[in-house]
Amino acid sequence: MAGSLFTVIDILRTFNTLWQMRNPDKRGAFFHWRLIDAGGNELPLPDWMAAMQSPAGGRKTLRPSQTALFVPGVQMKSVPDLNHVLDQCSEEINCIARYHSQGRVIAANFNGPVMLARAGVLNGRRATVTWMIANWFAASFPNVQLAMQGPVVEDGPVFTAGAPAAVCDLMVELIRHFAGEEMAQIATNGLLYHPMRFEQSSLNFTGISVKTRDSVVFRAKHWIQQHIQTPYSLERVAQEAAASPRTLLRHFKEVEGMTPLDYLHRLRVERAKQLLEVTLIDLTEVMEYCGYQDPSAFRRLFRRATGVTPSEYRRRYTMRISSRWWRADEPGAQARENDLIKDLGIGPDQTFEH
Repeated sequence: MAGSLFTVIDILRTFNTLWQMRNPDKRGAFFHWRLIDAGGNELPLPDWMAAMQSPAGGRKTLRPSQTALFVPGVQMKSVPDLNHVLDQCSEEINCIARYHSQGRVIAANFNGPVMLARAGVLNGRRATVTWMIANWFAASFPNVQLAMQGPVVEDGPVFTAGAPAAVCDLMVELIRHFAGEEMAQIATNGLLYHPMRFEQSSLNFTGISVKTRDSVVFRAKHWIQQHIQTPYSLERVAQEAAASPRTLLRHFKEVEGMTPLDYLHRLRVERAKQLLEVTLIDLTEVMEYCGYQDPSAFRRLFRRATGVTPSEYRRRYTMRISSRWWRADEPGAQARENDLIKDLGIGPDQTFEH
């Protein structure tokens, strides 16, 4: 499944870009990569894939624990077919065992964990595998603690994912292992799906935010989404939803598990997180774009939702490090910030009512 290999490279390339944005004073790239055969020899990429070559500058000598071997899954029709394919892979399995014995991180997805199990890498460890062969896997490798509760299972230096599409989740966990929690969160923000973030980003696009059902809750949510900056009034929201305040509260709690005000706070905090990540505007402007007038209330609500203050959140997760590298007084700087805000679907006069 070569597509998994190239997805891994795409994710590493994207992460290197994010890392360079966070560290403009550092040269080189955080991750390098190579495709190898069963003997550990590098395989050349075809000319048309030149853009996916590892960054220039060479790879410095690394300790084994600073490197990872990624094992993709293989195409299969059935368990006997998978066994037949893997019976031809003795050299690859020996390579996996050798790399593991050297202290390298090992990762695999889909049915790739079967190769790890055959290599003895998973003995006594927790791991996951595609659901299609889970029962067979559990019976064939009783020394492996099969875990099927999440997309990725980490046990020491071994990472496994059961679905081909979970390779993004798998790579985020490897980024967390090698680059730390803050960079992993930045990668998560950019690479993985977050319902609230995508919903927030679509608010200004009528072609995306299409009315799909005529219900009290839908009408209320739609109005709140379009009026994030407007001072909250339950009576006004109920009026727009064509319901009484009491009826709106009851239906909203039944459907969303929260009040309309709680939902508004979630949207506002999500907007604040996006502004803190991708712009350099000051906290007062962030607060105003999110419809808050009281700085202490904004900080309190933001911290309750994220566990950190807005300033700390920006320090940890900004995609552009500091204004000394992106000078706010440079010609066109304010226009660039405005463009970034516009790209997020946010306008300063979008929803204020005077």
